[in-house]
Amino acid sequence: MANSSSTRGTSLDPRARRTRALLRAAVLDLSTEKDLDSITMSDIAQRAEVNRATVYLHYKDREDLLLDATESTMEGVVEAARACRLSVDTHALPDATPTHLISLFAQVDQHRAVYRQMLGEDGSARCATRLEHLLAQAWFEQLTAEPPGSPHETALQVRAHFLSGAVLAVIGRWTRGDFDGEGEDGGGGNGNGNGMSVAEVADLTWALIRGQK
Repeated sequence: MANSSSTRGTSLDPRARRTRALLRAAVLDLSTEKDLDSITMSDIAQRAEVNRATVYLHYKDREDLLLDATESTMEGVVEAARACRLSVDTHALPDATPTHLISLFAQVDQHRAVYRQMLGEDGSARCATRLEHLLAQAWFEQLTAEPPGSPHETALQVRAHFLSGAVLAVIGRWTRGDFDGEGEDGGGGNGNGNGMSVAEVADLTWALIRGQK
């Protein structure tokens, strides 16, 4: 699922790959401290301890670098989505939340600050669109693998994008703490003051997915 930047990176020499890794790490680090829109190439160069000109040797602009950096955090989320069956497993308890959906939110929680920034009002539309596309693609592939008699392909595309957009909206609100106080323990359900826990938000999301026929 690499974009053009990370694809180019696979053909670079080891020193160049290390530099790109430093730049991606610098962006992710800075995203925990300030709005993505306010992060400059100079900020990134300073945090990565390289010259500003070096940044432009590897990325055409800030958005190119930002997409490459945030996409590295998306892999686990998308793989969890791909493994999470949208249909109810008849061999499991009917209300049981799939472990892969819980894993999806756990992956997000590992990079909570990044997703909070990326999906916020001052976030990156390009990164958000990329994640929405990847999630929809993962779910569409799963839906088209259903037995014969499934809805028309166009209907499946609509459902995949509907679910993807809905889950992204939940992720954005959840990582910003908009659901604080809604957990069973009265806010801080994950034990660190971030409101609803991974399990709680996964359970509620699954209940909504199950209702989407």
